[in-house]
Amino acid sequence: MIKAVIFDYGNVISQTQTGDCAEQMEAMTGVPADVFRTVYDRFRFEFDRGTITGAQMYRQLLEADGYHQQAADQQLMEQIARLDMESWRPVRQDVTDWGLSLKASGLRLGILSNMPTEFLASYEDEIELFKAAHYACFSCRVGLIKPEPAIYHDVLKGLGVDPQEAVFFDDVAVNVEAACALGIHGFVWRGLEQGKRDLQQVIAEHGR
Repeated sequence: MIKAVIFDYGNVISQTQTGDCAEQMEAMTGVPADVFRTVYDRFRFEFDRGTITGAQMYRQLLEADGYHQQAADQQLMEQIARLDMESWRPVRQDVTDWGLSLKASGLRLGILSNMPTEFLASYEDEIELFKAAHYACFSCRVGLIKPEPAIYHDVLKGLGVDPQEAVFFDDVAVNVEAACALGIHGFVWRGLEQGKRDLQQVIAEHGR
């Protein structure tokens, strides 16, 4: 029986990133946009875990690639980090409406996101699904990140459901694979209409 639906934030609830942010960072620093596009793979996890700030993350990135003058400019690093956070703020209203309708139908609504402290400090109170969720698990608050198994256990406990009672949507395949390994019905997010079909299929097979 399906009792809960859990959403990732980035590129699921939020609008899809286009890379424009990296272009703006290039204009601000003179550092090629492609350097900034590597930050998520190389340094983002500790930022999401809450162990470093956004400015520290970008300083590490630029120092590692030899841009020492720019990395030493604390104000510039803070401006870049702020731009990064702002780029993730726009949300998809259609996904928001769907999530709210699932809650209204009686399903428990969860959020499971690798999320830095700085984003929550600026925008948590503005995002409807964060406020509506029965439980929201953010990496920076639990000191865990996807795909670590413990973070999935945290959101399941917060929602009061067993793994097989939950459906999880995330745009990153490895995060979905980790959820499925624990018995959660995980799906790679491929847009709202596919998400609806995925959920309908699981409910048809397992009930609710």
